[in-house]
Amino acid sequence: MDEFLSKIPSIIVSRGQEYFDNGHILKLHDKSKGTWSAKVSGNYGNYDVEIEADGVGSVRSYSCDCPYDGVVCKHVAAVAIAIIETLTITNIEQQQPHRQNNWEHLIETANADELRSFLRDYGSQNEAFRRHLTSTFSKQETIGGLDTIGYYQNQINGIFEDYEYGGYIDYRHSHKAMRDVNHFLILAEDYYGKENFNEAFSIVAAIAMEGVNAIQSMDDSSGACGSAIAESFEMIGNILNTTDSKTLQDHIFEWLHKQVQNSDYDDYGVGDHLEALFFETAIVLNQLDKAHLFLEHKINELNNSEGWSKKYYLQEYLLQKINLLQSEGKTKEADAIIDEYLDFSKFRQIRVDSALADNDYNQAKGLILKGVEIAGQENESGTIHDWKVQLLEVYKQQGDDIQYRNLARELFVENTSKIAYYRYFKQTIPVGDWEFERNRLIAELRNRQHLHYQGIPLNDMAQILIEEQMIIELLQLVGASNNIYMIMEYTHLLEPEYSVELLGYYKTAIETEANNTGRNEYKALVRCLKKMAGVKGGLLAAKELKESLLQQYKNRPAMREEFQKLHWD
Repeated sequence: MDEFLSKIPSIIVSRGQEYFDNGHILKLHDKSKGTWSAKVSGNYGNYDVEIEADGVGSVRSYSCDCPYDGVVCKHVAAVAIAIIETLTITNIEQQQPHRQNNWEHLIETANADELRSFLRDYGSQNEAFRRHLTSTFSKQETIGGLDTIGYYQNQINGIFEDYEYGGYIDYRHSHKAMRDVNHFLILAEDYYGKENFNEAFSIVAAIAMEGVNAIQSMDDSSGACGSAIAESFEMIGNILNTTDSKTLQDHIFEWLHKQVQNSDYDDYGVGDHLEALFFETAIVLNQLDKAHLFLEHKINELNNSEGWSKKYYLQEYLLQKINLLQSEGKTKEADAIIDEYLDFSKFRQIRVDSALADNDYNQAKGLILKGVEIAGQENESGTIHDWKVQLLEVYKQQGDDIQYRNLARELFVENTSKIAYYRYFKQTIPVGDWEFERNRLIAELRNRQHLHYQGIPLNDMAQILIEEQMIIELLQLVGASNNIYMIMEYTHLLEPEYSVELLGYYKTAIETEANNTGRNEYKALVRCLKKMAGVKGGLLAAKELKESLLQQYKNRPAMREEFQKLHWD
């Protein structure tokens, strides 16, 4: 089965693993030696799966009656995984173990010597079990001290080696490997809770080091290995904040200093956690010289490099340098860096915040407008938006009504889901002039709907119409959409006056939806029909539509099964 799974695309195996983990295998039966049958719950019902081995180490045949038209489906993969896990029970959902076969009961009632003998025999054949047992029952005094990272590295490295095949750990085996590694995380938490911070640190340090090595030849699409490394850094931070041992704190800092020089952490998305912890610890322990040397090295590297990430990382490292200088009271040196790199938005933001704190709105406005210009040259639309939001507040504080009005309108046109900007704009318009301004804005937005790349979402337009109590226009918009979900969303607003028109919209939209096949689609149709039936005068219309659909789609037994749940007969 392992060989069989290794030939299946990893995405199918990962979905099969999820099916297995979530209990979708309802039955698994060993029909005869090498032949298994199973029943698996799927998206549109239960499917029958059969797998047959040839008796000499390979899978001879397999089948599944699901509609998937690829080579191997996720249901077959899930059953293969279940066979490997030796789930040879006949009905997982219903069968309850008899008390005499219950494994917990057997442990409670077993003879101690016989149980020890069983554990010795089993452990002699199972390295993972031996490792698990050792990590759980090793006495503190047999490990102890500050230099036990290597001990745990051997344990964790052994886990990854157990699940490696051909120099690589595939998705299914990475799932198992991280399940075993997480046992060590739990052990570290236990040590932490008992205030054995030395041992807790040794474990999570080993997880981080071995994890970043293993992740380079592992399918970690689930993110489990990266998460374990990040959790390890989080616990190290907790240990530093909790322990009173200066010796341990210094030991941890030296370890952090060594790890930040390993660029592999950056390649797998966990470097930011590590570096932030390193700099924070350097400040707390007054180890600033090493932090400065590291920063100078990283900044020099970036200055001699190219690439899209250069600006981002240079900004982050310079911010850390400013933080270090400020912690030393070297504010002039920190300010010099800020002023030298004002083209970086975070440094400009520092100066904007300072100006706003001093109520110097003219200086803040100048800094922001220049920021908008720079961001425009860099095509950084998100940064432009952030600057404009701050500029809006500056205009408000200055009492510049014209600029405030124009910018509020501009911000809404750029992001029509933010109805607040619409309201800000409206507040600046005299009551007598509002209808004209409103209609001009709506016309502009509707014209954009004809341009695919600039179109305003229909729900955003609906929010404007609701805001203005333009119910007839809302009715027209909903009807033109022919979108059943939009119709249902605004039914409560339209039904009081327009129930007849609504029922017509429901009928057309549901008929359109019925072109889609699949049990989930039929379940959705049931919900739509129920909503339609709740409209004034809608029950009879919904019943007639239901029968019409069943007549039109006679060859859809799943649709008939789902429609029976309406209980309208």
